[in-house]
Amino acid sequence: MSGTFPPIPEACARALAAIEADPLDPGPEAESHARACPACFEARVAWLAQEETDVQAPAGYFDRLPDRVLSKLPANPRRRQPHLALWALAATVLLAVGVGAFWAGRANRTPLVEATLVQPAAEPADLRDALPDTPFQEGEEDYARLPDLSPEQAHILIQRVGAQTNRP
Repeated sequence: MSGTFPPIPEACARALAAIEADPLDPGPEAESHARACPACFEARVAWLAQEETDVQAPAGYFDRLPDRVLSKLPANPRRRQPHLALWALAATVLLAVGVGAFWAGRANRTPLVEATLVQPAAEPADLRDALPDTPFQEGEEDYARLPDLSPEQAHILIQRVGAQTNRP
């Protein structure tokens, strides 16, 4: 990058010289050029900012400033709102797929195996007649008498029950 600046057009050079001489009143030719040339207009604003004068803002300038700024902004900018109809459609499709999958899963389940009671050929008059008196094994009533026996009798009883259980 070289240290030289591009050449300034002749009209801009004359306007800038007039603005530098008197930024408040550069003359009609410099003012008309500054209105058309943004660079010269910015240069005039910079020179005016450096100028120490007793120029005051017109009456009501700052009162109307917010309205002027707002009038330059685009009216009612369009905000990006989500498409509610699209979201509702997506939710409906998701709900339909979920409910359909649920019912499809229930329809294709294997049936549960349930235990059934085999009914005897002849129904007993009373259920107590069909069931045994005690739900214990055959030799257990011998053990129930064990506390009432003497030690010798208990020993003989245990040997006899053991011999019965060891048979194949």
